[in-house]
Amino acid sequence: MAQATGVKSQVVIGFEGVFKTAPADGFLMPVNSCTVKASRPKNTAGTIRGNLNPAAPFDGNLIASGDIVVPVDSVAFWYWLRLAMGSPITTGTGPYVHTYGLGGVRPSFTLELQFTDLGSARYMRYRGCKISTMKIDMGGDGELVATLGVVGADYSIETAPFDATPTAVSMNRMKNSHLALTEGGSAIENAMSFGIDVNFNLDTENYCIGGAGKLYNILDGLYTVNGSLKALFEDTALILKAQSSTESSIVATFTNGAAVLAFTVPELQYQEDMPAIEGPKGVQVTLPFVAYYENASQATSMQVVLTNADEHA
Repeated sequence: MAQATGVKSQVVIGFEGVFKTAPADGFLMPVNSCTVKASRPKNTAGTIRGNLNPAAPFDGNLIASGDIVVPVDSVAFWYWLRLAMGSPITTGTGPYVHTYGLGGVRPSFTLELQFTDLGSARYMRYRGCKISTMKIDMGGDGELVATLGVVGADYSIETAPFDATPTAVSMNRMKNSHLALTEGGSAIENAMSFGIDVNFNLDTENYCIGGAGKLYNILDGLYTVNGSLKALFEDTALILKAQSSTESSIVATFTNGAAVLAFTVPELQYQEDMPAIEGPKGVQVTLPFVAYYENASQATSMQVVLTNADEHA
């Protein structure tokens, strides 16, 4: 029998108009991995029957969750940003400027893992999905990727896809070598890495009677936006900001020709975390930060601006 392989599998997403209802249109997405899967525990019964053997177990609630690791680029990433942050405000007629901010309406989506190299193709369809977390680490010489946590409300195993001819989404890869950073409004040249971690704090406890142990809905919670900046220890400027809880900002901009992807954290405070002597090599300082929104002109704790040649879906 034919065994499914990851290299021949496909990931298709679709924006849902109705929660937990697969749409007509799908988009075939480039991904590095997808660990989203459904599970339902077999819970142990406490029934006493006069012997030492356990009674038959019973089903717990269904949960579908996992991570999707995607390459960061200027085309396909538009779709992931829309799922994570809601629809952007788009201006221009080519190039287009898509501006995303936290706090808007975020769509649910259908996620389909397509195993087409089986003897008979099978499609693992997850409905009522939402992005639960988004994490991006920038800097270094590794592949620039984003890790997206996903929670789904329901799933099914299908023999046909929800869209037989999904739109294949292309890529225009962004690289760490395309990155420039500003800190506190000025270019910073001794930074080694920068990371952003957004948690949408989804409410995943809405299991209702008569719902067959499946989530009735998935609601957004109070977002948290954290991260860290790692730099060569050349002076105490960043450390003093941390000590005094001085508000600062960071803008990370990737430029690949006419395509630009910029992450802005307009208001943040660093956590105190002093450098240490860990050996004979150069000393570095890593400062975690907490982002927030008080009065920034962007009106969000994190803004993403994507400039590309596509108007998109």
